[in-house]
Amino acid sequence: MMRVAAVHAFGGPEAIVLEDWPIPVPGPGEVLIRMRAAGMNQADILVREGRFVEKDRQQPLPIILGVEGAGDIAAVGPGCDTHSVGDRVAVIPMLTCGTCEPCRKGLLSECADLRIVGEHVDGTCAQYMVLPARNAIKVPDGPGYEALSVSIVAYMTAWHMLKTRGDLTAGETLLIVGGGSGMGSAALQLARAIGARVIVTTGSDEKCRQLIEAGADAAVNYTRVRDWDVEVRRLTGGRGVDIVHDTVGGATFQKSINALRQRGRMVCMGSHSGRSAEVLLVSIHRNEVDIRGCHTAHMSEIDEFLPLLADGSLRPILDATFSLEQVREAHLRLASPERLGKIAISIG
Repeated sequence: MMRVAAVHAFGGPEAIVLEDWPIPVPGPGEVLIRMRAAGMNQADILVREGRFVEKDRQQPLPIILGVEGAGDIAAVGPGCDTHSVGDRVAVIPMLTCGTCEPCRKGLLSECADLRIVGEHVDGTCAQYMVLPARNAIKVPDGPGYEALSVSIVAYMTAWHMLKTRGDLTAGETLLIVGGGSGMGSAALQLARAIGARVIVTTGSDEKCRQLIEAGADAAVNYTRVRDWDVEVRRLTGGRGVDIVHDTVGGATFQKSINALRQRGRMVCMGSHSGRSAEVLLVSIHRNEVDIRGCHTAHMSEIDEFLPLLADGSLRPILDATFSLEQVREAHLRLASPERLGKIAISIG
């Protein structure tokens, strides 16, 4: 048997139960991973509360929580010749059909049958899990399991947003809305590695200070500066930023547009503050801004940033680490406005 953190009914952190489930057995082309750490994600809260609902898929229950994670290969299924017992791996949470044209090209986000670990199927907050071998990516020896568990999803998504969709280049100015989040802090590091100037918004003066220490050129406390879009334009001499990275959603959408320069780009993913937004269309038309939606990432992008993770150029900002038995406390910390960066769960 294995220990898992699961929900049988939607609710607050108290809905999470620790219980024993049978250890799964890998089938053809699959691997069994001995999980060493799970990375926390805002999606964990949405799943726990029953807010992760899609028009064609209902939230399954019960479900083991956890989108992100890292561990070791404990067993391989029949016909799996890509992995060996003992390999260090991280979870790629996008489950795809593997046969359609986008899958053959490595365009995971474009698979029509895309499902996500911890959202549509059992997740990483367990001592063991089974995945298709292609979803267990071999990782460098340097970073520890906790760092690996919070790195892959954050960096591959930030890379997809900034490089692939956003075309961010050295010398440009980027605004990260919600720079203290796990995704925001990953985007900050990538943008600095690219050579961009970075402005962030965050919710306290202390987090402003911490993000400037982490590499931001300027930080705006949105709890004190209500019109932070106006302040961002002031910081750019009235011009506006070249690109906005927004994972917050409805509450910030219009102000993100307002912060852009003429013909600027906005890359957006996530809707934690609301799935809809009221937008002043003239602010898009008059300024000829480009709004680009983003979803997950491509396999080639993972190969592009892994060397930066291996040599220490990218180091995730880890807010706190909890044990599996403290998973409820981890969920409380994940929702705390004081959190800066990612949260990991160490799985004993």
